Amino acid sequence: MLGRELVDELRESYLDDINLPYLWQPNELIRNLNRAEVQATRRAHLLIDSTTANDSGTAGTASTMGQMPLCKLTIVADQAVYRVSPKILQVRRLQLQSMTYPLTGPVSFAELDEVQSGWFGTSGTIGTAGSGGYPTYFLNEPNNMVTIVLAPSASDTAFLTVSRLPLISFTLQTSPEIDEQHHDGLLDWAAHLCFAKPDSETRNDNLAKYYSDKFTERFGPLSNAYGEKMKKTLSQMQRMRPREFGS
Repeated sequence: MLGRELVDELRESYLDDINLPYLWQPNELIRNLNRAEVQATRRAHLLIDSTTANDSGTAGTASTMGQMPLCKLTIVADQAVYRVSPKILQVRRLQLQSMTYPLTGPVSFAELDEVQSGWFGTSGTIGTAGSGGYPTYFLNEPNNMVTIVLAPSASDTAFLTVSRLPLISFTLQTSPEIDEQHHDGLLDWAAHLCFAKPDSETRNDNLAKYYSDKFTERFGPLSNAYGEKMKKTLSQMQRMRPREFGS
């Protein structure tokens, strides 16, 4: 659905705001719908990407560092830790161009402690701790960081599969980035925001809660800051598997 179609549906079926002057202006409704898409992707990890090289600059990075790596990462010899796009919720898969199989991960500190004793602080040391100097594992870490253990001994390229947030806001003339089957779900969070607006003509706490609950039922609860950190650092792997090193 286009943004204008979502705005019309929101105004007609949720807000009963079809007569001029509107209680909610079009720019306010499209902004709330975009916030709903961010909420949906953050809660349910709806956007899985393995092809977009970088984030093309975000509001938080464009004025300083410019484009940030998304699914393609330049690897520097002997460097283990890399900063990636703030749009990434979690790196789910990481494969070096020089290797036959992807690295094992994302793994947790506890898992690495079990399989590679003494790894911490040595991820940048080549040819020492246990794996022959070959990169074997990767971790998601807070502050948009990814760590490779052990650090590659040569320059390389890493290809990532990530779950991420939308890259740009949609407009009245464009569509949300998530699949269309989820577009109608955005209306619930947008309606929640509209009815939570601190204005005597618009605020309705009962309806705000009703639509918030509907959205949560569909997309899941929102994690707090600690929960977001744990999503990044905890492994999705049920067990660890060694990976073959390719030529």
